[in-house]
Amino acid sequence: MTRPRTAHRRPSGSIRHLSSGSWQARYTGPDGALRTLGTFPTKVEADTALAHETSRMSLGTWHDPYRGQEQLGPWFRDWITGRADLADSTRALYLRLLATVIDAPLSLERPNGATRVVHIGAQTLASVTPAAVREWDSAVLADATRRATARWDRARNNPLRVNAAIRRWAAANGAPIAPTGRMPAAVREAWLAETGGVVTSDGPQDRNAGRTEAAQAYRLLHTGMAQAVADGLIPANPCLVKGASQRDSKDRTERRTATPAEIWALADAMPERYRAAVIVAFCSGLRAGELFALQRRHVDLEARTLRVEQSLARPGTGSGRAFSSTKTRAGRRTVALPAVAVAALTEHMARFTPLGPDSLVFGTRTGKPLSGGSRSMMFARARHAIGRDDLTWHDQRHAAMTFVASTGATLPELMERAGHASSRAALHYQHAADGAQRRIADRLDEALGRPSEVA
Repeated sequence: MTRPRTAHRRPSGSIRHLSSGSWQARYTGPDGALRTLGTFPTKVEADTALAHETSRMSLGTWHDPYRGQEQLGPWFRDWITGRADLADSTRALYLRLLATVIDAPLSLERPNGATRVVHIGAQTLASVTPAAVREWDSAVLADATRRATARWDRARNNPLRVNAAIRRWAAANGAPIAPTGRMPAAVREAWLAETGGVVTSDGPQDRNAGRTEAAQAYRLLHTGMAQAVADGLIPANPCLVKGASQRDSKDRTERRTATPAEIWALADAMPERYRAAVIVAFCSGLRAGELFALQRRHVDLEARTLRVEQSLARPGTGSGRAFSSTKTRAGRRTVALPAVAVAALTEHMARFTPLGPDSLVFGTRTGKPLSGGSRSMMFARARHAIGRDDLTWHDQRHAAMTFVASTGATLPELMERAGHASSRAALHYQHAADGAQRRIADRLDEALGRPSEVA
């Protein structure tokens, strides 16, 4: 005999007893639509679920369960391409991270040796949980570290590095060979027999290999999911992995720095045409793309200022233009220069910068933008000449802003000079300023005076 259905109405919804014996809870949402909470084995459970949903509506925390069903990967792609506030290079970075680690299957090895495929981009926005984000973050870090290590190994075993290692070995063994030309087979075989073909690297592998990319990917996922929350697609941001967005901060905090004396030595070791670029980079703190995108119209030697209005477009962004917008809106700024930089810039522009407001200040002989590869090669020779093979071009910016912080510049002043949109990056320069705490203590001594001795 079929069991009759019975309904128990509430002001906010209803519970009915189904012929199957289960209990179904339904309610009317804030939008006026009738929704079901599903079926429950007992009336008490159905009543409790309905009470919880009613409470969420009264507290204003109710979320439409039919929203957030968009697939994460395509939604992120539309969100990134639709953002008008992004520089071309930043958009290209986000799309690359999306394609390689967010909307891509990643292998994650379990402690028991089993392998699981993680593809968070294939999930719907609403289905992503904190546990899913933790699992994805582990897979991203493992994948990024694996790829970074592979790149380091390839670079270490580059034929040019191998031949250089053989020549160093031959010289150390009292049998130097010509610095160029074909490598004698006998020498190569002897080197292989003694060393096993292991090339001693110029430097150790970065202890944070892969961590920067993993932190960038997590920050992108967190920002995108925060936008989904703001759009009302999901009730809360599931990105709750502690420290994941700053796992590369230790490397940044301990970034290599150069002293003023080393900067002058670097400048002298650069080709004459780009000597002033090193001085201006250190004295202004401009990013490389900003520095080499400067045109004559951006320089006011009389006022001793530079106007940062653009950056060099990175290859692979698909823009087809030589210049792009600055990294952030805060990147558009005016930077005051010290007299030493103005003097170097005045001499440089008189000798190497063509006339005309659009002429590049630090362009090539043909007036074209200097490529990143050419800049890196010149800088590599210069840093080797002063015995600082560990330095990168960007380390000049870090050294510059750390030096500015040591002069007592406030956080807003650092942010303005560096072109930072947030205080997070600028804080690293204040923390890295050597002797800052000692100067504070000395000033306290001056202010408090020496206490009189107690008899």
